[in-house]
Parts: sequence; structure tokens; C-alpha cells
Amino acid sequence: MNFSKLKYKSLLIGAGASMLLATSCKDFLDVDVYDQYSASALSSKKAYQSLTTTLYGGKVWSQYEGKFAWCVNEGVPGILFNVNDQEGALFLLSIGDDNSILKEGYTSLYSGVISTCNQVIKIVSDSLDAGKFPSDMNEADMKAVMAEARLFRGYAHFLATEYFGEVPLVLNSEKDITNNVTLPLVSRGTVYESVVQDLVYAYENLPEPEKTDAWRANKYSAAAMLAKVYLTMASCRFATAGLFYPYVCPDPDNKAREAVRLLTEVINSNKFALESHANIFSAEKRSTPSSESVFSLYWKMGAYGEGSQYQSQMAMSSDWSPGSGWGSGKGLTYTLYNSFDENDARKKEICFYVGSGTGNEYVTATGQKSWYGSDYKAKKAAGQVEFGMTGTDFLSQGQHLMNNIKKFVWGVNGTSFHSVGMSIDRRQDIIRLSDVYFMRAEANMLLLQPLDLVTPCTDASVLADINKVLSAHGAPEITELAYFQDFEAKHPATEVFPFTVTVDDGNGGSASKTYNITPGVSMYHGEIRSDLVQQRRKEFAMEGHGWLDLKRFYYRNPDLAAKFMYQMDRSCCFTNSPEIPEGDARFEREDGYKRLALVNACNLELQKDYGDKYKEGDPEVEVYTKSFLERNQWFLPIPSSAKTYLNCNVVDLQSKVQDGTYEY
Repeated sequence: MNFSKLKYKSLLIGAGASMLLATSCKDFLDVDVYDQYSASALSSKKAYQSLTTTLYGGKVWSQYEGKFAWCVNEGVPGILFNVNDQEGALFLLSIGDDNSILKEGYTSLYSGVISTCNQVIKIVSDSLDAGKFPSDMNEADMKAVMAEARLFRGYAHFLATEYFGEVPLVLNSEKDITNNVTLPLVSRGTVYESVVQDLVYAYENLPEPEKTDAWRANKYSAAAMLAKVYLTMASCRFATAGLFYPYVCPDPDNKAREAVRLLTEVINSNKFALESHANIFSAEKRSTPSSESVFSLYWKMGAYGEGSQYQSQMAMSSDWSPGSGWGSGKGLTYTLYNSFDENDARKKEICFYVGSGTGNEYVTATGQKSWYGSDYKAKKAAGQVEFGMTGTDFLSQGQHLMNNIKKFVWGVNGTSFHSVGMSIDRRQDIIRLSDVYFMRAEANMLLLQPLDLVTPCTDASVLADINKVLSAHGAPEITELAYFQDFEAKHPATEVFPFTVTVDDGNGGSASKTYNITPGVSMYHGEIRSDLVQQRRKEFAMEGHGWLDLKRFYYRNPDLAAKFMYQMDRSCCFTNSPEIPEGDARFEREDGYKRLALVNACNLELQKDYGDKYKEGDPEVEVYTKSFLERNQWFLPIPSSAKTYLNCNVVDLQSKVQDGTYEY
């Protein structure tokens, strides 16, 4: 396209932030954007639709997807074990505003997605105002392009306020506000109002799903996204003392009922169908819609930042991501891993694990066979597999995890599928049909038991929605379901694995004393959580839902949400493979497991057998749950580099959004 360019000042990010849309960048605050265009450049429907194609992945989302999405959505809620550097800081709940990963996510949402959406909306709005359409388009077609951009803008602003609380709301091209030195932070109510307006417009103006370009968003994509926002708003029922960024929904029951209506419309459209995890996350369908895909991103391999980095970030080794596999120290946390029934078919698709039977066989996208279990060496010698490990191999190599991430990891061939570095094809579902059923069940539970989160619900419609998903995915069905299952134990602020230390006499003498440091209460190793919170974590692990799910929990009952965080065993799982016989010292890792919710004791466990690597007294890794809760970091801090360009005096401009006079 032959666009002319207009320089404008970005007021959203600080020094050093990557300019996602820039084609040349002389000053870190100057961004090249396409603002003016020639008639010949947008002379067809295809040309207009190409404006929104960039919103489905690639560089506008790259910094968000690269680390932020999974570090926050999976790490902070305790789904993904990961103690590496700044990624690990988020998992360990040691969250500061100088964490570079937070800056990457913030930058991507504002300078990537929202900025691009505003440009597209301006272009299409000007064309609509002028009544100038290409010959193969009518007004409805033009509004559909606008609706696509507004769907993504609403989604991005929704993410921003769920992550960071009171945030900038940017609805205009920056050139319209160049005389403003800073952007205001607005109330969550202001952001929700705008998000709802954008999503309602998208719902009313996007078409039915099309056979061609089936990957594009449609009216049901907008309906499901709008329902998720309504469900979130309906969960906001209390302005609890000390609650940061308070918002109380004025009509929560109406929002919940509207969510049910929209979700029912998606289900009754019969445009989508449940299918097994093996199909949804197969290599064959990794870059095309599955029958469950309601609203998705689609990454296309190319240069760095164009394709998805996720496989490289999660793959346990280069066998599963040729050239780059950074996932050997990442896996499902114990509370989540331990809650899967052994016969749950989803377990194999979510993670690798060492066990018995055919469940250990994995096949890469190019047909390489791997095996994780006691028969690996014999199978390899017989030519039945090409790579893999036994459980004892994992331990002897110091690899703590036997449940490394498998979901969205396919082991693609280095020449056929891989492009430059960490960049492959991938479909990333934002909402799939399973989530539609789960959300409808949650909304109905909210209507039936708005204040009671712990009494099991036995409503037939609620159970039917959950069981449809569980049945389709080879998981055990349920007969009752509480929103939250309280294990009713108390926790001190910090707990440590029991061990013996020797210290100097407090009187200054040379004598020493030995102390046994033991936990004050029993912990949760043997408890199997089966509430709605955990059902969602099992179904949607590593799909970007964990943080948003816990936020809805927090809005309904901050105290119980805090209990959930305390009761969680966030350690990794490296226990009890079948080739370790009962009675062996290593078997006791499982049988006599004493892991604590707030400390990772892998070092102390491993030193029993590998004392040369792991010594008693090695520093343990604390999870800073108490400080996380005391600082109310259910909302992440806005990156320090952005604060210079923001007016941090929060204003409520909801009425201006409602009447269309909002100026930013």
C-alpha cells in the first residue's frame, strides 16, 4: 500500500521500549504510523481487510506472546513452575515495576494492538463519513472491518485493566492529542464502559462465520468475548476495604443473565463443536481453526517476531523445538498436576510425564517417536523410538520435571516448518467452545449462589455444561461442583522445609546448637482440588486463562482467593516414576512428600541422592505470597518506564465515554 506517514509522539511507553509498528525510528518516542492513504491503496474489500489481518498475530502481539502472556497468565497464578530470572520473579510473586516482562506486555497492548486498531478505525471511519467504498464493498462490509478492529481494541483494553487496574484508555489516534503532555489513568468502570461499547459494536456488525477466511473473527467471537467481560463485571460485587482499584458492578445479576444469553446464542448457533484435546492441539491443526475455535490469533512463521515463540519457550529440549528449546525447567505445578485423574486423556496433551503404559508415547509433527518411561532404553535399542528418557534419567541429569509442557509443542522440522529462530505457525485460541460452556456454567452458578462460593452446586444445567466438556475430552464427569473447595487449614506467613542447622552460641562462645525448623501446620500434598477454579485450570492450562479466572474469583471474595493462593503447592513435580520401586529412597519423594506451599524444596529433596550437586543448606526459593497479597498485586504495577508519560491522578470519565465526548 502506498501510505504517506505521519510522525506522532507516543505517550504510552518509556525509554528503550520496542516500537512494534515502526519502519524507521530515530527517537524512541517517535513512531511511524500509516495515517493518510491514497484511493488506489484501498480499492478493494481485500485491501481493507488486510488492515485488520495484522491484528491476528505477528509484531503487534509479539512482545505480549513472547513472555508476558505465559509468565503472567500461567506463572503468577501458579499453573506453570518456572524460577528462571525475571520470568521466575513473576512465578515467585516477587513483582516489581522494573520487571522487563511487564514492560513488554504493556508496550505490546498499547503501542502494538490498540495503536493499530485506532489507525484502522480512523481510516474506515473517514471512508464511511465520506461515503467512499470500493466497488466490491457496501456499508455493511465497511462496518465489518471497523467491527473487527473494535473487537481487538476492546479485548486489548480489557486485558490492560485486568492486568494493571487503572490504565490509560486510548480511543483516538495520537495525532489528535499531541498537545497533551500526559495521558490520564482512568477508573476501571471507564475502561469497562468503553470495552462494552467496542464489543457490542463488533457483535452487531461482524458477519456470520464464513467458509473462506474461516479464521477471521465473526459475530460469535464478539458475543463470547462480550460474555466474558459481562461475567467479569458481574463478579465485581464488593468494594472491600483495602481493595485496590475498586469497581462495583451496578447490575451484576443482569450482566450475568446477559452473559448466559450470549453464550447460549454461541452454543445454539451450531457453528462450533467439541472435540478431543488430541485433535484440538494436534500438529496437523496447529495453524488452522479447530471445530472449537470461536476467537483466535493465528501466528505465521517468518522473521523473529512474526511467528509464535511459544514452542521454543516451552519445549523441554531441541528435540521438540529444533534450534531453541528453553522449557526444561518449566512444568505444571504440583497442585495442578496432582489433580488430574490418571485416566484423564487431557493429561497427555498438556504435559509430558513418566508413567506406565502407552500414555508415554509422543510423536513429533514430522513423525519422530519419543518415549518417557521405564521401557525407553529397550525401545530405543529395538528401533521403536528415536529419543526420550526414563524417570531415573531425568533425576540423574538434575532435571526436576517429568511434566514439562506439551500443549502447543510439536517438535517441528528445522527446515520444513521452522523459519528464523523462534518463529513458527500456531493457532492461539482466545476463546474456544469449551470456554463458552464453562463460562455459562459459571454465570449460572453466580446467579444461583452469588455469595456462596463453597457450597457444592448440584444444578442440572450447570453440571451438564461442565460434563459435556469433560466427556468430550476424556475426563471423569462430576456430580457436584463448588466454586471453591476450602481445605480449612491455616498458614504462617512463610514456611520452610524442615531441616537441621547448626549456629554459633548466642552468647558469643564457641559452642553450637542444633535447631529443627519445622512447619507449624499440615499441608496439602494429599488433597485433590476438584472445584470450578481447578476444573478451569485443568481444562485451559497454558491457554492464557489462569490470571483472568483468578481475578474473577478475587472480585467475588478476596479472602477466599487469598486462601487459594496460600493453599497451593507451587513446587514442580519430579516424583515416583514406575521404574523406581517401592522401598527405594527415591520412591519416598512421593510417599513421604513434605513439600510446602510457599517454598520450593527441590534442592533439599535431590541432595538425598545427589549430594555432590545439592547440599543441605542450599538456599531455598520462597514464594512471596504474603507480600503479594499485602501489596494487593492482584493488579500488576504499571511498568516504571511508562509512568513518566502518565498522569497518575485517576479520573472517572465513564459518563464521557457514554455520551461520546471522551477526548483521548
